[in-house]
Amino acid sequence: QVRWVAPPERSSIATTSSYSKIDVTKTAKILLIAFLALVAYIAFGNGLFYKVWQEEKTLTELETQVKQLEAETDSLRQVLKLLESDIDFIERVAREDLGLVKPGEVVIPLPAEESE
Repeated sequence: QVRWVAPPERSSIATTSSYSKIDVTKTAKILLIAFLALVAYIAFGNGLFYKVWQEEKTLTELETQVKQLEAETDSLRQVLKLLESDIDFIERVAREDLGLVKPGEVVIPLPAEESE
């Protein structure tokens, strides 16, 4: 046999809150402000944010220097390869950079060009 049981009546305690909406809103605002203060302290406390920014700037500058030095190294490797194998290049470097001449040659110095 199935018996019908009436649902329990709502209690006045369950429907009436001891906190008003104003109290909940104040509490939420206070928690939000506390959370934002904590985030600000973590991000900016002890100059941490500034230090990270400085380190990233330094890293970028160093990466740029590394790229420049790698390009210079490649260029110097090409010159070294030419100096090891290309007689014409060696002769040109000897004449232009070191001022050397072959036996019997006469060097006639020309006046330097004036730039305007």
